[in-house]
Amino acid sequence: MKRSTRGAFAMVMACAAAVGGASAATASEQPEVPVPLNGLEHALDMDAPEITTGIPVPLPGGSLDGPHYAEDHLLPERMVPRIPVSNSLPSASVVAPMSDVLGEDTVESLGVRAYASDVDASTPSANLDLPVTAPRGDLWGLPAPAVPNAGVEAPSLSAEPTTDLGLA
Repeated sequence: MKRSTRGAFAMVMACAAAVGGASAATASEQPEVPVPLNGLEHALDMDAPEITTGIPVPLPGGSLDGPHYAEDHLLPERMVPRIPVSNSLPSASVVAPMSDVLGEDTVESLGVRAYASDVDASTPSANLDLPVTAPRGDLWGLPAPAVPNAGVEAPSLSAEPTTDLGLA
């Protein structure tokens, strides 16, 4: 292999590694964004709460749970496959001043914080079966009548969110 070919190959591999590393870093880290509530202070004549939250980006994760061929069926099960989606539930925090509401200075603010959590989900899938079976040998290669069947499998969602509530 010539030097120029090896150099070009090394450059391509370095760029691919940099792109792969950057996408993994941005998927796992979600920067917190403040929610602007400045107009609320003037409208209600009180201090507005401070709200910050992350911005989730759903990413396909895992492999498709695609069609499965079953005996005595013309069409496969799960004709519309389940698509797994992995992401992380973003962190969020709300700090609301309470001194104006209660009229006393004993409790200054109420804070709620939800921590980031991994979320695994899958989309619903559809099943459809025709009113005839696959060709059968005992009927000289003809299909037998069957009860038509259609259904939708429910989506799944799993997460383990945690929260904190605090008074200051």
